Amino acid sequence: MEVFYKLQARVNDWWIPVLTGILLILAALSMIFFPVPSFAGLTVLFGWGIFAHGGFNLVFAIRSRHAFKGWTWYLMFGLFEMMLGAYLLFQPALAAQALVLYLGFWITYLGISRISFAFIMKDMGIRNWWWSLIGGFITLLLAFFIILNPVFGMFSAVYLVSFSFFLIGLLAIFFGMELKKLNKLLDMEF
Repeated sequence: MEVFYKLQARVNDWWIPVLTGILLILAALSMIFFPVPSFAGLTVLFGWGIFAHGGFNLVFAIRSRHAFKGWTWYLMFGLFEMMLGAYLLFQPALAAQALVLYLGFWITYLGISRISFAFIMKDMGIRNWWWSLIGGFITLLLAFFIILNPVFGMFSAVYLVSFSFFLIGLLAIFFGMELKKLNKLLDMEF
């Protein structure tokens, strides 16, 4: 079978996408049942995430300054991100607006990656690859709702994000289970 030429060995870690999918679905359900604290938490997490990323860039720049010439860029980006993250932590309204746009672009990325991944699944011989394709297009549609109307996005981002997490979770579980099936076919072949 052509599948065995595309899948070169057993994928023993098929359970990782399944576990990731379960965690995403649990996060989605939590967001649906607790929308206001979820949005507030996402806003704070957003500020801390930018601050932490800047801190890591700063540490990397200082520790790697002797290794390459461009270390000052990492230093400047690290300082900028730390200041931006701190500013967002002290300006929750601005952080909320920025978060809505950031989530819209991130969910756009997730939708595009699911669409791309559908064709990888097709090349692997996975029969129901088109589910990932449809899921990717639905995820893209949700992302555009968030980006095109930030006011709408601010009030509904939690639900749209939770639905996207739920959808991506289902697709991850589907992919893991398909890998498990391919492993069984591969075991029977050899």
